Amino acid sequence: ATAPDNVYVGTNAPVVNAIDAVSGADAWKFENLNLDKTPVSTQVTDEPGTPGNEGDLVKVTITADQTSVAENVKPTFTVHINTALAHDLVVTLSNNAQVTIKAGETSAP
Repeated sequence: ATAPDNVYVGTNAPVVNAIDAVSGADAWKFENLNLDKTPVSTQVTDEPGTPGNEGDLVKVTITADQTSVAENVKPTFTVHINTALAHDLVVTLSNNAQVTIKAGETSAP
């Protein structure tokens, strides 16, 4: 199994594996075949601060939907994230408005 690549801190469970069986043309010829089925694990070290790893960047940006507006027109903006997340992300703007980027999406007006 491949270690999952995600953007969250502290969510990487160890990858565990064990021998289940052996097979092959000569497998039945062994005098005393003993399978050690004890599981082993490998810790996934994909956390900021791990040597050589700065963590997975999650970048939130805002863009203006138009370059200018008349003084009686409300400007609109779109908030973007560089990777789709598993859960909604609520972004609070400097005017206290909140924008929700829905799970699986990468932008919201």
